[in-house]
Amino acid sequence: MTWPAALDAPVRVLVIDDHRVFTDLLAFALDAAADTVCVGTAATVPEGLRKAEALPVDVIVLDVSIGDEDGLSAIGDLRRLCPQARIVVLTAHPVAAGADAARAAGASGYLAKDVRLDDLITALRTATPARPVIARGLVRTPLDDLTPREHEVLALLCEGRRPTDIARDLSLSPHTVRDHVKRLRLTLGARSQLEVVAKARDLGVSARGGR
Repeated sequence: MTWPAALDAPVRVLVIDDHRVFTDLLAFALDAAADTVCVGTAATVPEGLRKAEALPVDVIVLDVSIGDEDGLSAIGDLRRLCPQARIVVLTAHPVAAGADAARAAGASGYLAKDVRLDDLITALRTATPARPVIARGLVRTPLDDLTPREHEVLALLCEGRRPTDIARDLSLSPHTVRDHVKRLRLTLGARSQLEVVAKARDLGVSARGGR
């Protein structure tokens, strides 16, 4: 549902984060600011999706890790259910690859959780997909050296696909996919395909469609 914003109305914010103290404090700060208001909070992705569809929302603050759920993988559904809302991603461990994934999924911002409150509120007011607000000094990881095809293969591995399935899905030969997997092992310093997936998830990689 698309909710029209009233002229000069405060920015309406939905916070999706499983850390209750952080969420409550951020909601309090948003309500105390002159031109923002917290219209709702959610501690899980399904709850966040329901509230995004039901509430009048201008901006969604989304944690990268929500319990065992991947926040980035929810961006597509949030944009579908709440197309007018901008999404600002927060993370305790900001990295360049995570910022790239968030922007590719359509987020308007990618910021560290220890960002100054006034900087966060400014981002909520001004960030857009065309002019995103990104944390400074992002740490580079081995993921930044992967090719677009390697990123795609890696995302499918994280989705639980086997190399033979990936070859079929991407219209590649099994030999080519095996070469990509070998390159991923070398790049990530992994001894097995399972370790590739584990290290990729630690670096913020989600399944294809959630990047």
